[in-house]
Formats: sequence, C-alpha cells, structure tokens
Amino acid sequence: MQKLTEPRFYIGHAVSENIRYKSSSGGIGTALIKYLMQTGKYGTCLTFKFNEITSKYEPLMIHSFEDYNICGSIYQDTDTVKFVRDNLAEIKSGIIITCLPCQVGVIRHILNQHNIKSFIISFCCSGQMKVQGTWCYYKFLGIKKKSVVNLQYRGNGWPSGIQITLKNGTIIKRKNWSYPWNLIHQSLLFRPKRCLSCSFKTVSICDVSLADPWLKEYETDTIGNTLVIVNSIQGAMVIENMMYNNNISCVTSDEETYIRSQKGTIESKKENKNRLRYNKMISVLASSPTYMFIVTIHPLLMKLHNRLMSKISLYLQ
Repeated sequence: MQKLTEPRFYIGHAVSENIRYKSSSGGIGTALIKYLMQTGKYGTCLTFKFNEITSKYEPLMIHSFEDYNICGSIYQDTDTVKFVRDNLAEIKSGIIITCLPCQVGVIRHILNQHNIKSFIISFCCSGQMKVQGTWCYYKFLGIKKKSVVNLQYRGNGWPSGIQITLKNGTIIKRKNWSYPWNLIHQSLLFRPKRCLSCSFKTVSICDVSLADPWLKEYETDTIGNTLVIVNSIQGAMVIENMMYNNNISCVTSDEETYIRSQKGTIESKKENKNRLRYNKMISVLASSPTYMFIVTIHPLLMKLHNRLMSKISLYLQ
C-alpha cells in the first residue's frame, strides 16, 4: 500500500438514496464496494449475512455486488482474520475487505504474502461485543433466540437502531443506544479482552477509514452522512473518481472535525492504559459462569453491576 503524505478528510454520502438509507451512516462504504466491484477493479468482496440457525452474523466471500448484504454496522465480534486465512483460494482478482482497525495489519500481511491485491476499509471503533451480548439483549427484551430470523444493529435511516425480525413477522425496533442495549455495552462483560486494552481509534494502514459524524451540524440528519479518512494513494484515486462520476457527494473536512466527531471514543481509548486493574477485574468477572448467570437474569441486576463497577473504577484509578 502506498500511503499519502497526509491523510485526506471528507464528509459525504452515497448518491444512491437506497444505499444511503440502508447503510449505517451515509453509505460511503457500500458505495465504495459497489464501485470497485462493478468497474472490475476487484473480483471478490467480504460480506456478512445473518444465520437464523446460529443467530449470528457470519462472513462470506462473494464475487458479485448483487450478492452483497447491506446490513449496516455489526456489533458482534467475528474472527475475520481466520476466515480470510482459511478462504484464500476463493479470492479472485483481488479482494475488498471491511474490518476492525485491530485486524487491518494482520489481514494486509496475509494478503501481501500471497500476492493478493486488496482494498481495505476500516472504521473508528469504540469496541466490539461478543455475540453473547446480543443474545443477552434478546433475553432482556423477552425474545427467544430461536424466534429471530433477522437482525440489524444499524441502518435504515440515521442514526437508526436495532431492528429484530421474528418468525411471526413482527419487527421490533429500538433506538440507537437505548435501554437495555446501553446497559449491556456499559457493563463491558461481553467485550473481547483485546478491546479492554485497545488504543486503536482508526489505522493509517487501511486505504479508507469511515466514521459516524457525531457533530452538532448533523443532528437533524435522518438519512446519514459518513466521515471519510483517505490514507492511501489508491484510496484517494478511487474517492476522487467516485466524486467525479457522481457515485458519492462529499465536502472537504479536516482532522479537527474528525476528533470532535469521535471525542468520546478517543478519550475512552486514551483511558484504557490507566484502567489495567479495573479491566482485569472485568475479565475475571466475565469469565465466571456464576457471576454472568446472575447479572443476566434481569436488566436491573446488570444496572447494579454497572453502578458498582463505576464506583470501583474511581477507587482503582
């Protein structure tokens, strides 16, 4: 990957209203994938589809954009590195991958080792969640896992929220960062261990990074925009061509705007190194079947856990 001397910043959205609406925020990522596949620049893409039998999202290699699943953000930890390593034979004419910041370097290395060209899209990550966190959410809502046929964490408007489709046709919609989803996130009990010590906000070794524009000027937006950070020469050429061809509509932005939009995540990541004892305690509690059974009986018990941990965190600092 040939890096730019300095990253370039934009805020924009897909011109396609369908892509913009269905995506998490603005649809730039999906528009990028569509452009790269339909112009023949890349022949393979990684997508994710919900498996109603296992009740979780699973990765899939596709070779046509028509097979791409526009599903918004996925708050479910997936071993994308292992999946790519195990399915190298399925890659034809290069691959487009969207992955976590912590996965970019390893995936890029694997693909380079096998002389496979790649376009890697990443994003500003506030921390992942094990799929068991989603199953706990079902439980708190009184939903049986076996009754869920589809799940979307984001998409269909901005900032949107969780949408759960049941076998009887009922669609349950909950606002972004609402109760009890926020309780589960704040508990940290379903965080992978690596997330508790993570300092990655985004990474410069991906071609393009994406983020939600959590900014006052976009508070009234209901369809979505994307904050874009372009890191590579390849990424810059693609973004410029897409703007020229009216695939996306973007305005120039800057690093200060990016920092403002991701202030909460950036500050939280900075604090991770100061919370080593606290995070170790969280890991111990999360590995206890008895403790996890108790705090997941009812949202009020998880709320109690959060309050106690908040006080302990202050003591341990």
